[in-house]
Amino acid sequence: MNVLEIKNLSFDYGKNKILKNISLVSKKGTITAVLAPNGTGKTTLFHNILGLHKPTFGNVFVKQKNILELPIPLRAGYVSYVPQEWVSPFNYSVLDVMMMGLTRKMGLFGSPQASDEKIATALMEEIGVLHLKHRGINELSGGQRQMVLLGRALLQDCPLLLLDEPTSHLDIRNQALLFRQLKSQVKKKSLSVLINIHDPNLVSAYADEVYMLKEGENFCNGGVGEVMNEKNLSALYGIDVEVGFINKQPIIRAF
Repeated sequence: MNVLEIKNLSFDYGKNKILKNISLVSKKGTITAVLAPNGTGKTTLFHNILGLHKPTFGNVFVKQKNILELPIPLRAGYVSYVPQEWVSPFNYSVLDVMMMGLTRKMGLFGSPQASDEKIATALMEEIGVLHLKHRGINELSGGQRQMVLLGRALLQDCPLLLLDEPTSHLDIRNQALLFRQLKSQVKKKSLSVLINIHDPNLVSAYADEVYMLKEGENFCNGGVGEVMNEKNLSALYGIDVEVGFINKQPIIRAF
């Protein structure tokens, strides 16, 4: 089942054409990666999906609803988002940050109940951050903070989850921990996840489908084993790329 459908989306910054006729699908229970060189519009694509930018042309459907036509409060029931970086103006506790994911269910003047805290605490234990419950969000390491932001997005309980470069500041251990939890939650909740990422090896290791974008346009797409090959990757990045295999998983290096 398709959760996200992007149809013929284009976006311009004035005279600068950033995205050109992009079409993309993300299915229920899968992680779909957007792979592209720097500066080719990956984050801009995410901002279009979230409604932060209005496409010059095209539409974005989530669960068959045109997300761009929905009021902002209703969009929060369809799409959750983990940004590349998030700096809190206040040193909120980890529990408070997690509880922000329940805001849409509380209403404009609502306040958290004991049952809400119980739900948040249960997820904190599940994703391995319960020991941080009373720590300040600004006191955490990059890996800890990203796990808390993932938890906040999961508590929003949306069918579509967007992650914008979630591993850009993480070491190899924290990358693995984040993706393990993400894959576990995708399976448990049948989520559709769209992830913007630079590292093709992380795509090979954890994604199900991949869309390659080149110069703001669709370049190729398909299953990881199908499209993560030397020909496509070399053409995408404009450099010679070698693809080996470990347990049938593509391992990529440039030379």
